[in-house]
Amino acid sequence: MDTTDKEFKLQYDFTSNEIALLAKFLRDNQDKLPDGLEQFAKAIEDSVYNVLSLDEIRGFFK
Repeated sequence: MDTTDKEFKLQYDFTSNEIALLAKFLRDNQDKLPDGLEQFAKAIEDSVYNVLSLDEIRGFFK
């Protein structure tokens, strides 16, 4: 399927729980992340970093 000339859009408000689950899932599976999803994964992870303290982050990603 050639999607180079298509513009897909998605607007969705994630809950805090969904973001936490996605962040953990993406971190645990980062070696399997398809090319092109790096910015999405970074945005999810950044949203966690913006809310939690450094100590909380250390525990979160264990």
